[in-house]
Order: sequence, then C-alpha cells, then structure tokens
Amino acid sequence: MKLQFLYEYQQQENYYSKLIQQINQIKNDDITRRLKDEYSRLKSEYSILYSKKTDIEKKILSKNTNCKRLQESKNNYEKLLYTPEINNVKKLETLMKQIEDVEKNIMLERTDIEDLEKNLKNVEEEIKKIKKKYAFIKKKYNKTKEDNEQRMNFLLNEKTGTEQFLQELKVRIDADLFNNYMKMKGKISNPIAEIKNRKCGGCGVEVPAMHYEAVKLGDYMKCQSCGRILVYIKNNN
Repeated sequence: MKLQFLYEYQQQENYYSKLIQQINQIKNDDITRRLKDEYSRLKSEYSILYSKKTDIEKKILSKNTNCKRLQESKNNYEKLLYTPEINNVKKLETLMKQIEDVEKNIMLERTDIEDLEKNLKNVEEEIKKIKKKYAFIKKKYNKTKEDNEQRMNFLLNEKTGTEQFLQELKVRIDADLFNNYMKMKGKISNPIAEIKNRKCGGCGVEVPAMHYEAVKLGDYMKCQSCGRILVYIKNNN
C-alpha cells in the first residue's frame, strides 16, 4: 500500500510539473505579447495620423480664411474701378495689376486647399483602416488576455491543491522509501513503474512471474531490466 502512495506521489509530481510548465507558458505567451505589441503600434499610428489630420484641417481653415480675405480685397479693388479716384491710365493699370495679383493669390490658395483636401481624404481613409484593425486586435487581445487569466486562475488553484495533496501523500510514505525514491529520481525518470499486462511500465520488459506475484502482494521489487521500483495497481489491471 505504501508503494501505491509513493506511485501516486510520483504521478502528482508529474502533474505538478505540467502545471508549472503551463503557468510559465501563459506568463511568456508569445501570442499575447505579439498582440499587445501590435495593439500598441496601431494605437501609436492612429495617434500620429489623427495629429496629421488635425494639422491638415487647421491649414485648410487658414487657407479658406486667406481666400476669404483675398476675395474681399479683390471686391474692394473692383469697386474702386468705378470711382472718381481712378482718373487716369496709370492709376487704372496699377489697380488692375493689384486685382490680377490678388486673383493669382486666390488661385494659389485654392490649389493648396484642393491638395490639402486630397491629403485629408487619404489620411481619413488610413484612419478608418487603422481603427478597423485596432478594434479587431483590441478585441482579440482582450479575449486572449481574459482566457489566459481564467486559465491561470485554474492552474494556480490546481497548483495549490496539488501541493497540499503532495504533502498529505508524503506523510503516508515511509521515510526510507521516500529518500530512496528521491535518490533514484536523480538517476532515472519516473523511478516507480506500474506493471501493465505483466510488463514494466518504464521500460516495457516483461516482469518474471515470481516477481509479478510478489509485487501484487505489495512486496518491494525492482525491474531487473531498468531498475525501477515496481508497483501493481489492481484497478488498472
């Protein structure tokens, strides 16, 4: 019976090792890290594009204000054409030159506005794409993070429960037997092997009939091939 407790201890140790491995995998989860990096990258890119959009909108507003001011100047110059103040050719030519210059400036401003509006449209399209990707990555990241947190909570609870169970099992195991088991662990993996179909569960070599019967009775026997401690579990045979 003591051997069965020790075998169960070994099984729980193996389970505990798998728990630790899974916990470390979650802590170092590459998928979550890559999603987080992509999430941060898109957030940064969105911020840059939004600032660019704001800057273009300010420039368009400024250009429109300039256009309005220039148009008012042109209107005022045109009104002067029909006033007594323009009473000679030289004044007329000067005024016409001023009107022409203003019209050129208006055209330049409008051309700039058209270019800015095209740029603004392109930036807005990029922002839409980024927002779509951002929403997708954010949702996927949050879902993965939530799943990992739930999985981690389960694993940590299992870890605590297994630690307690290992302590309970250790109390039931003979000290000398346990110390021998610990020494063997340094030389061979899973030093206790269950007999299945009359074969050693560690190396697969058939156990002699005499040894098999002795192990069934609870006697301490080792596999003649691999040296593992043999144990017989009734419900598994």
